[in-house]
Amino acid sequence: MTSLPVQMSLALDNPEALPQGSGTLPIDLAFPVEEANALARLESFNKHLYRPNTYLHKWWARRCGTTFRYILKQLVGPPAQRSFYAPGGLEGTIILDPMMGGGTTLHEAVRMGANVIGVDLDPIPVLQVRATLHWTPVERKERAFAQFFGALREALRPFYRTACPSCGRRSETQFVLYGLRRRCDCRDVVMVDSLLLRQENDGREIRLCPTCTAVYGGEHACPRSGEAPVILPKGTKRCPRCQAPLRDLVDLPFSKRYRPLVVVGQCPEHGRFFKPFEEADARVLEQAQDAARALDFGDPAAFDIHPGPKSRDLLRRNISSFLELFTPRQLLYLHHAQRLLQRYGYPERLWLGLLISTSLEFNALLCGYKGADRRRPGAIRHVFSHHAYSFPYTALENNPVFPGPTSGTLQRLFRDRILRATRWAAEPVERSVRQGQVTKVVLRGEVDGGQEVFDFDDLREGTRRFLILQGDSAALEFPADFVDFVVTDPPYYDSVQYSDLAAFFRVWLRYLLPDEARWSYDHAASAVSEGDLPGQAKYGETLTRIWQQCARALKRERGRLIFTFHHWSPDAWAELTISLKRAGFTLVNRYVVFSENPVSVHIRTLKALKHDTILVLKPGRSSDEERPQWPRPDAIDASDSYRFCLDCGSALGWFLDSSLDDKQIRERWKALISVG
Repeated sequence: MTSLPVQMSLALDNPEALPQGSGTLPIDLAFPVEEANALARLESFNKHLYRPNTYLHKWWARRCGTTFRYILKQLVGPPAQRSFYAPGGLEGTIILDPMMGGGTTLHEAVRMGANVIGVDLDPIPVLQVRATLHWTPVERKERAFAQFFGALREALRPFYRTACPSCGRRSETQFVLYGLRRRCDCRDVVMVDSLLLRQENDGREIRLCPTCTAVYGGEHACPRSGEAPVILPKGTKRCPRCQAPLRDLVDLPFSKRYRPLVVVGQCPEHGRFFKPFEEADARVLEQAQDAARALDFGDPAAFDIHPGPKSRDLLRRNISSFLELFTPRQLLYLHHAQRLLQRYGYPERLWLGLLISTSLEFNALLCGYKGADRRRPGAIRHVFSHHAYSFPYTALENNPVFPGPTSGTLQRLFRDRILRATRWAAEPVERSVRQGQVTKVVLRGEVDGGQEVFDFDDLREGTRRFLILQGDSAALEFPADFVDFVVTDPPYYDSVQYSDLAAFFRVWLRYLLPDEARWSYDHAASAVSEGDLPGQAKYGETLTRIWQQCARALKRERGRLIFTFHHWSPDAWAELTISLKRAGFTLVNRYVVFSENPVSVHIRTLKALKHDTILVLKPGRSSDEERPQWPRPDAIDASDSYRFCLDCGSALGWFLDSSLDDKQIRERWKALISVG
């Protein structure tokens, strides 16, 4: 056997022609850990700025693009093209990601000239990757959006009219703030996060009067001074007048549980204003309610909320339909958008539909308000800011067709998710860290986009071609000996948010883009358990079938399966081990790199893993002379994130070479990783 591989750093600027035997790849021997970590630390806090073309639509648990670019660069043969900043290098290569999620692997590989195959069960990543990899000139997108936005704004503008409190001039609503209604024994009250609405840079404040509901700056003489307040701050448990407990109005539709309090608008003469919700504003809202009652969204059952680990929070509050989470104006927005989308063909209809869908994170009654902070004027707390459904006391109803590039508007999202992304894709920009200084490096010659194909044979020639499939990778018949490399990121062992939370968007994408994907798919094929399905065995069995298909598709000799993995749980490592062992993979090397952010809180010590283990595997059993000699693990150091990931990676190598059965593997992992 060969000696145990060690964690090595490969020179960034001048990668050497590594000594290679038959079938040996650069990544088998070394990886530029320090350089990859430096860029991952930068990217992890602003991933959407470092890889804007992968952030068209909301998705979860995205990995750092710089880390995967480094992985792919170690699959390049010529040393000169192995540099992180050298364009291309994977021309003539076919790369498969059987669990593509946000599409990080595919985007990085296409940039380098590879042809790629991406697979996912969920239609959202399928649609997003198709839209973001399809190369379209920015001018064409600008024309399509201007036409679409103009027609949508024309249809919705009457429902957002208001009047300036200073001059009475007709103005446009930017957003409306609502308070949560609650009931006691003597009356209804309204709860808000804070009575402070805005704090200006000069120290002036705009506040909401809790007694008369006036909006004021400076001194305020309340005409109802001495009466019990109608508006109460969050945290109030009992009515200050009758002392009875405050109760939620769960018998009402969700949108009826909120009362409009404040209108924020824009006057052509006086600029932005805050004012109380007035009778004229109520009449406009009634007109929107009348118009929304006539809308037909098809079968109501299509919007039913099904029990899930996250969606149960909705059901517990007696919210049974996703339609309830939107105001009448927001439903009109979706209705008119769907009608307008029918005028467009591919790819415009696809990315416009995704843009409307992702805008719902900023245009639902679950949005909160954080604009009181002087650093964030008008800022919206979006629906999934906490990776779960949250229920604000102060809810914010945004105007999605407001003309300024303010938070959560369609124009702002088009600028950030489409224009910025398309311009970046035409000339991708990386960062270089030297002596603590960060500089931008334009990679001329690379393009983050390509040509969509619909047959495996079309990938045998050309460059930057992509084949995107919706389905279960375990059930797909990939051609044998067809793929050069499988590079992926398996779903997190016990994460339940991907599919369950994505239903919020999925029901609307099905309405907006009914023919673009299969909207009825087998949730049971997901590796991550949802609801009451048994998690441990399901995860391992699903991965086993996927790895078996990968082993079949990979070319012999130089074919590699490479993925990142981390978890504190011994069950996660055991099921991963069993799945790889059943599929016949052996570990070639492992490296530990900085992860995208601290995740996976340990149930015992409350530590967060800050690293990923990069696992490099090959199909089939190696000879004793070729196979690394992974030592039998006696213990795994859980005191440090880096050491833990490295020890687990090394232990995986030993387990894959061992003759232990499934039961013994599970018992041994539990002995190595104590969770007591």
